[in-house]
Amino acid sequence: MVRSYAVSPRWGAVFCLAASLAVALPASAQDAPEAVENLWREIDGLLSDEGLIRALQVPLYGSLEAGSNDRVTLPLVPGIPFRIVGLCDSDCTDLDLTIFDTGGQQLATDVALDATPTFEVEVNANATYEVRVDMITCSIEPCVWTIMAYAPTAALASGGGGAGGSRQTGQLQKGDETLNSGEFFDEYYYPVQAGQTLVADLTSSDFDTYLIVQSPSGDPSENDDFDGSQSRSRVEVDATESGDWRVMVTTFEPGETGSYALTVDVGGSGAASGGGSAVAAGETRRESGSLASGDETLDSGEFADVYRVQGRVGQTLVADLSSDDFDPYLIVIAPDGEQSDNDDYEGDMTRSLVSEPLTQNGEYRVVVTSYQPGEAGSYDLLLSTGSATASAGGSRTERGTLSSGDSELNSGEYLDEYTFEGRPGEHLRVELESSDFDTYVMVLGPNDFREENDDADGSTSRSRVEAELTELGTYRVIVTTYEPGETGDYSVTIETGASTVASTGQRDVETLQFGQPARGELQSGDGTLEAGEYRDIWVFNGQAGQVVTVEMESQGFDSYVGLAGPDGEMLDENDDADGRTDLSRVSVQLRESGRYRVMATSYGPGETGSYALTLNSSTSTAADNGPARSGGGQVYGIFAGISDYGGRASNLAFTAEDAENFASAMQQGGGMRAENSVVLTDSEATVGNIRAAFESLSGRIGPDDTFVFFYSGHGGRVPRQGGFDRADPDGLDETLAMYDADITDDQMNELMALVDGGTSVIVLDACFSGGFSKDVISAPGRIGFFSSEEDVTSQVAAKFRAGGYLSVFAAEGVGAGLADADGDGSINAIELSQYLHERYRDDVRADRPGMDSSQNGASYVRTGGPQGGFQHLVVDRGSIRPYQVVFH
Repeated sequence: MVRSYAVSPRWGAVFCLAASLAVALPASAQDAPEAVENLWREIDGLLSDEGLIRALQVPLYGSLEAGSNDRVTLPLVPGIPFRIVGLCDSDCTDLDLTIFDTGGQQLATDVALDATPTFEVEVNANATYEVRVDMITCSIEPCVWTIMAYAPTAALASGGGGAGGSRQTGQLQKGDETLNSGEFFDEYYYPVQAGQTLVADLTSSDFDTYLIVQSPSGDPSENDDFDGSQSRSRVEVDATESGDWRVMVTTFEPGETGSYALTVDVGGSGAASGGGSAVAAGETRRESGSLASGDETLDSGEFADVYRVQGRVGQTLVADLSSDDFDPYLIVIAPDGEQSDNDDYEGDMTRSLVSEPLTQNGEYRVVVTSYQPGEAGSYDLLLSTGSATASAGGSRTERGTLSSGDSELNSGEYLDEYTFEGRPGEHLRVELESSDFDTYVMVLGPNDFREENDDADGSTSRSRVEAELTELGTYRVIVTTYEPGETGDYSVTIETGASTVASTGQRDVETLQFGQPARGELQSGDGTLEAGEYRDIWVFNGQAGQVVTVEMESQGFDSYVGLAGPDGEMLDENDDADGRTDLSRVSVQLRESGRYRVMATSYGPGETGSYALTLNSSTSTAADNGPARSGGGQVYGIFAGISDYGGRASNLAFTAEDAENFASAMQQGGGMRAENSVVLTDSEATVGNIRAAFESLSGRIGPDDTFVFFYSGHGGRVPRQGGFDRADPDGLDETLAMYDADITDDQMNELMALVDGGTSVIVLDACFSGGFSKDVISAPGRIGFFSSEEDVTSQVAAKFRAGGYLSVFAAEGVGAGLADADGDGSINAIELSQYLHERYRDDVRADRPGMDSSQNGASYVRTGGPQGGFQHLVVDRGSIRPYQVVFH
C-alpha cells in the first residue's frame, strides 16, 4: 500500500535545515562520509520529535553526473509507514527519488524541482525494494547524493523490523576514477565502531571482482576470488579503530566494466559461546569457517562448530551449509533440545540444509559438522530467520502488456520481468494467461535455478511452472511468448506457500545395504530432475575393485536408475534392462572407495508409484561385464549428414561435414577400414540409399563385428499412428529428415534389425533424437548416443565448426583416442559414455541467466521445447555392459 503524503510544517523545517547545510556537503564523494553523517544527525534530531528513528544503520550515498542515475535496494517489511528522504550537495538543485516493488511497479516518487525529495511508503510484502536516484541538475560534476529511511519508533521497537544492512547496486564504467594501476573503482563509506565487524560482499557477472576495505588510518584488507569464484569477492574485518571505513569496488584487470552488487553489514563482533557467531532474530548472515583438528567434537568423533540464532515463533529458520572439502552434515537444536538434521540436501553430497518454521522462542544452536569422523576443511554457512509474514508465503497477480519496445529474448520474443523473494522448502506456482498470444513463462533463481513452460494443460493461452524452492534469494519471473513479435495483454499469478515435501517426498538420502532389498516410492513432492521426473537418492559405501550391480523394478512406471561416484559424477545409468520397461540395471566395477549414490527415477516426467531396489556385489567382472571383444572382428559403418536439403527443409551448417569427419575418425581410432564405410551426404542421403546401404552391409557383418550408424541433420516429431505405446508414451514418433523424406524411430528399428552383428553403435545428432532410444535400443547388442532428450532441440556447435556437439565430441573421443581413459588402447562403453558426458557438461549450456541492459535482455536463452536451460546427452547402453570394449 502507498499512501499519499503532503509536506508538513515540520518537514518544511527539515528541508530548510538541509538547504542551509548543503554548502557543508562536499562535491567529492571521497570526502563525503563525515559531512553526510553530520547532516543526517541534525535531521535525526528533528524527526525524533515526530517519533521517527532511522531504519538504516548508515546513510546510502554516492555521486552522479547530471542526467544519470543510480539504483540502491532497501529490504522493507509490511505494516510500517517508512519515510524515505534524499539530499544532495550544494552544486545540485534537482534530485528525484522513485521506489519500485519486486515486480518493477512504481510505488512512490518525488520528482518535484528541489534537492530534497521525500515520500512515505508502506509496503505489503517482506522483500527487497529498489530505489532509483536521478540526478537532474549538477553544476559542478559529480554531485553527491544521500538517502536515509526512517520509521516510527514504536514500530521498530516492537520487533516489526525495518530496512536491513546496506546493499548497493552500481556500475563500473569509463569515466570512473581509477586506481594507480588503471582499474576503475567506486567507493562507499561506513561509520564503524571499534569492536564491530564489517562484512563486505561484492558480486558481478560482468567482470572479475576485486574488493578493498580500508580502515580510517588507511590499513587495507583485500580479496580477489572468494571461494575460487571470479564473480565474487568478500572481506570480513573486526574493526580495531572507530571512524569511517572505506569500501572500494574495483576489478582484477584494468579497463573492466559492468554492473555489480555490493552488500555491507556492520554489526557487533565477538564469538558466541560454543565457537560460532550469534545471529539476531530476523537477520540473514553468511559465515565462512573451517573444521579442523582442535575443534569441538561430537560423541561420534566428528569436528563441529556451533552458531547460535535467536528465533521467534512464526519465523522460518534456514541453515544452509556447503563445502567442497568434506561431506557436510548439519544439526539444528531447538531451545527445548529437539533436534533436526540433514546430510545430503536434495541428494547433493556438498550441501546440507534445514528449513523449518520455529515453534519456540529462544536460542537455537546450529551445529556444522561432517558425515564421517575426522573430515576437515572450509565451509560456507547461510543463516536466516524471516518474519512470520515471510515464512507464510503469499500470492500476487500482476497484469501487464507485451508490446513493441519491451526488452527481448535472444530469439526476438518480447518480455516483462517480475521478482519475488523465495525460501528453501516453499512451493512455487506461477501461472501465466493471455487471450492475445501464445504464452511462455520462465522462472530464474539463485544457483542457476531455472524452470520454464510453454503450454499448460495443452492450452496455448496458459503456461504454468510449479517447483519446490531449494535456494534463499531473489527469483525472476519472465513473461514472454512462444513466437517472436507477439504482443498483447496478460495476467500472471505468483504464489508461494508451505510445501508438502517434508511430509511426503524424500528430501534426504536413504541407505542401501548389500543383499537386502529396499522399497521406495516416487511421489509428488519428491525432488525432480530438470525435465520433471521425480527422483529418490540412495547411498552405499563401496570399496575399490568391487563389482556392484543395482537393479530397480517397478510395476507402476517405466523405471530408470543411475549410479554416481564419490565425486558426484554419473558413472552409469540405464532405462530398460533385458528389453523390459519395468526393469533397469547398472553394473560397474568401482574405481575408488567411498560413498556412492543411486538415483531411482522414471523415464518420463511426472510418473509416480512404488519400486524395489536391490544392491549386490561380486569380486569378478566376468559375470557382469562380459568378455571384452577379441579384436578379431571388423568395424562397418553408415555415415549420413545433410547440410543442403534442396528446399525441403532449411539448410544447416557443417552437418554434411559431420558425417565425413566421423567416418574419418572411425578409420583413425575406431579400427574401421575405408572399404567398410558408406558415407552419404546432402542429396545422396535419401531414404532409399540409406536402406540400400543397410542391406548391402548386413550381408557382410558377422557376430564378432561392430556396426556403426551415424546421422547429423534435422530431427522432428510427428503424431504416432495408433496413438501412444510403451516406447512412445507421449504419442509422438521422432523422425530423422533425409534428403527426400523422413525416417521414423519405428522405421529405424526395422533397419537396425537387418544387421545381425555382435555390437551396434547408433550416434544421432539431431533435434529430439533421444526419442529414438526406446525404439532402437530394444534388442541385445545395441548401444545408443543421442544429442538431446526427446522433447528438446539440439544446437549447432558453431564454435567447433560442427553441425552438432555430439558429432564433434564423439569424433575426437574415438578418432583421437581421448575417450581411452586408462590408456589400454581400447575404448569401452563406460569410457565413451563418461567422456561424452564430461564434454557436454563443460561446453553445452545456454548463456547464464541475467539481464544485460546493453543487449536488451539478450542473455535470456531458451530451447525450443518445454524443458529449458541447455541440452543434455542421452546414453542408452541397453544390454552392453559398462566395461565391454566397443572400439579398439
